[in-house]
Amino acid sequence: MSKTQVLNFSIGPVQSFIASARKTRDFWTGSFLLSYLAGQAMAVVLEGGGSLILPAAATDKDHVTDPLLQAIMQRGNSEYINSSYNSIIATLPNRFRAKVPEGFNPELCKQAIEDGWNEIANLVWERYLAGMANIGHSTEDIWQRQVNNFWDINWILSEDPAALDLRKNWRCYIPPTEPGDKCTLLGSMQELSGYLRIHEKNEQDQFWNEIRQQNQAGALYDLDENERLCAVAFIKRFFPYIAEEIVCKVPLNYPSTPYLASVNWIARVVKDKTQEAANYAKKAYPLPKGRENPDMFPLLQKILRDNPQAREFATLDGNCFFKATLENPNLWDRPAYPAQKSKEVRGQLVKKLEKLTKPSPFYAMLLMDGDLFGALLQKHKEKTKEISGALNQFSLNVPSLVESENGVTVYAGGDDVLAFMPLENALNTAIKLRKSYLDAFDSINIRATISGAIIYTHFNTPLTEVYHEAQKLLTDIAKRETGRDSLAVTVWKSAGKVLTWSAPWDIVITKFLPFLEGFEKIASNKDLEDFSNSFFYDVQNRLAIFFDNGEKSLSEFKSKDLHDLLIAEFIKNRGMNADQNQAREITAQMLELCRRYWNDRKGYTQTDENKMKLDSIFLAKFLLEKGV
Repeated sequence: MSKTQVLNFSIGPVQSFIASARKTRDFWTGSFLLSYLAGQAMAVVLEGGGSLILPAAATDKDHVTDPLLQAIMQRGNSEYINSSYNSIIATLPNRFRAKVPEGFNPELCKQAIEDGWNEIANLVWERYLAGMANIGHSTEDIWQRQVNNFWDINWILSEDPAALDLRKNWRCYIPPTEPGDKCTLLGSMQELSGYLRIHEKNEQDQFWNEIRQQNQAGALYDLDENERLCAVAFIKRFFPYIAEEIVCKVPLNYPSTPYLASVNWIARVVKDKTQEAANYAKKAYPLPKGRENPDMFPLLQKILRDNPQAREFATLDGNCFFKATLENPNLWDRPAYPAQKSKEVRGQLVKKLEKLTKPSPFYAMLLMDGDLFGALLQKHKEKTKEISGALNQFSLNVPSLVESENGVTVYAGGDDVLAFMPLENALNTAIKLRKSYLDAFDSINIRATISGAIIYTHFNTPLTEVYHEAQKLLTDIAKRETGRDSLAVTVWKSAGKVLTWSAPWDIVITKFLPFLEGFEKIASNKDLEDFSNSFFYDVQNRLAIFFDNGEKSLSEFKSKDLHDLLIAEFIKNRGMNADQNQAREITAQMLELCRRYWNDRKGYTQTDENKMKLDSIFLAKFLLEKGV
């Protein structure tokens, strides 16, 4: 039997590459490209007689279980590629471990990544930029420099999983200095025109305006008026148009943030006001914006099967559903559509929109990550294969679980998950994913935990900022402050972040959800339409005397007194229909939620009986009102 070695391999940068995004499609593309390029290296391992240890995406080249890796290995088989929807999900992590034959050259993996990247870059260049390069200043030189020097690739042959992190500390990768004006998405890199805006604004604007005027593959509006991109960001933006020639067909219109916020509202309007929706769409359809794809959401698929006459309504650009965006001329007035006509149509739509009720302007970004996964591998070295299999099982389950809650998966590689979804679905999705993770490891008799972060954010909040905040929320609040196996939540309105609450999963499931569900039943009754809002408002005012900056020690007053105050407010708001037992139960739950909870190092839930905070209650209020 020939000897084998263990290859530890990674490709980066990760966070900066994914986070350089203004559109939701940028997030998907960044994640997919990282996954695809990592798959190029994995394919070399498999073709060279190796096998993957982590992730468990393939035992050898003839037994590949991951859909994206299958698409990479079977490139050229158009029948397979065009029929494989799951291959559009980024399921391969940016780092992997593999068994390779003695004498295997890992530099071949690195070369495969560079070849795959250059193939993509060259196709984007030829199709969308080469014809305009002559009006830029050294545009081709900038392109080549950035394309050839972007990726940080590390590998080491070692049985020790931690060896790769030590190898990366050598810091052999030194990106070249980037001069000139910087990219509006990837701020460390020069934008492609090569002109300096302070002296050559007209030349710079002419360069980008010429590119925007191209109408190849329907890509006319893929560059916003104020966007000036570097090569890397440009490739991310236009990759979906050439993806089918590289690996597989992918959606060209990933749902916008306004559309994500509107999904459940669209379903209600289509079902309850079908004709009004059809009339609205007829009026809005000429506006020159993009089209959304309702078929990405099971809820909308079902509703539209029963109400096909409202399909045009469900395909409208998400900006068509909000008064503020309809009234913003910068979103609509394009040369292809007279500004005055656009203003007239949008004014009529605002009036029609008032009759369709108001959608929530908030959607959710969900981020999840396994806890102390490296330590888990070290502790159970004898079960590395089983652990890898459990992780692969979880990763493959993620897209369907997210889709079942009308969300869209950005990536599901290893123990990492990133997804977008409507506000109403995020909490249930997080709980489902956590259960799936636990079940996968329970099947191999290993206790593993996963933490999550949800940001409920207004659709006009910059995506890059939301993503960075989600990363901090997950790492600093859910994992560090709350002790892992936890969920952290932030609400980010147009004026900024208004609250953050975190708790162990058990508290979320056994205390927060029952309170939310119980209060929703009360507040949903038609004779109590204003009850939720007025009750929380009064509670906030009454408790302001007890809570300084949102937190106060209970040593200064008795818990029973606070409970009695909450009961009194509940009964006052409920009026003649007040139920004493109901009031006591609901307010007791509320009081419990005001306490701070965390997991200690052994995983046991702890609480501070003397400290209270109102963020959990205001989060419940936000979710009940859907931010409206």
